[in-house]
Amino acid sequence: MRFVDVDIPKDLRYTRNHLWVKIRDGICTLGWTDYIQQNAGDVNYIELPHKNAAVEIGKEFGTIETSKWVDRLYSPITGGVADVNDDVVRKPELINQAPFTEGWFIKVKLRSEPGSQDSMSPMEYLVYIKACEEGSHGIT
Repeated sequence: MRFVDVDIPKDLRYTRNHLWVKIRDGICTLGWTDYIQQNAGDVNYIELPHKNAAVEIGKEFGTIETSKWVDRLYSPITGGVADVNDDVVRKPELINQAPFTEGWFIKVKLRSEPGSQDSMSPMEYLVYIKACEEGSHGIT
């Protein structure tokens, strides 16, 4: 699915903080959506938790610095960090170049499923980013 020049893969879930969420076999992979990485500009730096760190729903798990702003990353799930993408730490431009493949952030072994209020289908996310474009929500 596409919105203007933004990819919205149909096999993922999305959050209002513009994270994509992929759950497979009890492991949740998180990354930034194509929409937010395009709006944020070039990613210059990312700080992520270490392997085995705990993440909790609604709590900060990292920070990201772009050419336009610095933002905190908030977890949509609870669990333990099973893997960290060290490649994006060394080469943060991967987040802009390949947000859904090489640009992922962390993989988390789930202790809770994403809450339905925190997770959107691709179609719901499309409606949400259209509203963001109209200025009713702003980019968060």
